Amino acid sequence: MSYPLDFTTVKTVIDAVLTGQSFNQAQFEFYHLNRNFFNVRTEVTTLTDIGNSQYEDNMGFVWTEQSTFKNFFHMDKGNWLGSMVGASEPQSRKFLRDDPSPLGGEFEMIIRTSDGKRIDAVTNANYQETYNFGRTLTTGAHKKLDVDTHIANRAYVGQGNMGSVRFMSATK
Repeated sequence: MSYPLDFTTVKTVIDAVLTGQSFNQAQFEFYHLNRNFFNVRTEVTTLTDIGNSQYEDNMGFVWTEQSTFKNFFHMDKGNWLGSMVGASEPQSRKFLRDDPSPLGGEFEMIIRTSDGKRIDAVTNANYQETYNFGRTLTTGAHKKLDVDTHIANRAYVGQGNMGSVRFMSATK
């Protein structure tokens, strides 16, 4: 079954889930599995380090790099643990940016450390980046809308090849 992916309809269902109002479970699951429809696509090609874990993309938007600890769902668990204790380099890096749309969630990019390739459905569907309906700093919303539903079903509808990102140093 398919449901409309317009901001107003999706936001209505998301708000109902958060506030405990009645909602169509199948519709919410559809939005969960199709949430990458709202994520950034291949338009992000560079990230310039501007300090304090902040990076400016080629369109002027600022992303925040997250700690390896917060990259748990996007890495092999052995590599995640090894990089947490300093025994290995993390295989990917996680970047977030608030979504100013009516959805109010956040964009996410997971970038492979070795070559800058974004981890998408083509690269590794198990660890792919996802749009977050709940911002990660609002723990309750993120857990309810994204983490719990991810644990229940990771079979996201892929958005194809998201490309690569080149890291740059800020020029002074």
